[in-house]
Amino acid sequence: MKFYLKPLIAAIAIYTFMTPGASNAQQPTPVTIVHAKTIAETCPGQWEHQRCLQSLSYSNLALAGQYAEALNKAGKKDAIETLRQTCAASTAATKGEYPPAAMTSAFTTCANSIYSLSEETGIKPDQSHYQLLIAAILCLNKDPQCELLEAGLKKGIGAQ
Repeated sequence: MKFYLKPLIAAIAIYTFMTPGASNAQQPTPVTIVHAKTIAETCPGQWEHQRCLQSLSYSNLALAGQYAEALNKAGKKDAIETLRQTCAASTAATKGEYPPAAMTSAFTTCANSIYSLSEETGIKPDQSHYQLLIAAILCLNKDPQCELLEAGLKKGIGAQ
């Protein structure tokens, strides 16, 4: 499945979002910070472990919920249904254990859907939270940028 963002852009974005004092148009919300901290504590070096996948699913549940709320406020009911259909599987690990490959595919499908919906509607998701999802997908896919992403998460969490 094609992934829309270039790895280096995502690496820089996640590092910037997690680095206090960095120039960033949108600061992470408290919800994003909570999920980033959990992911930073459970995932580096073990992205395919169930505990990490569960953390990622909970994070994605929050991201999708916040985005659905933004779409609802904008009167984009059809987009909400698309979001629900394409992101539901990415939240499955909140209820049980699933193979890492299946969860990686579900996260990618959801991220691609959010990207497409944001392009179609002009309504953007919480960018910091979305960047966190992108970073997780890159790490689950064993992208070489993962080390930089993990360092950004760890550095950002240490400064919180």
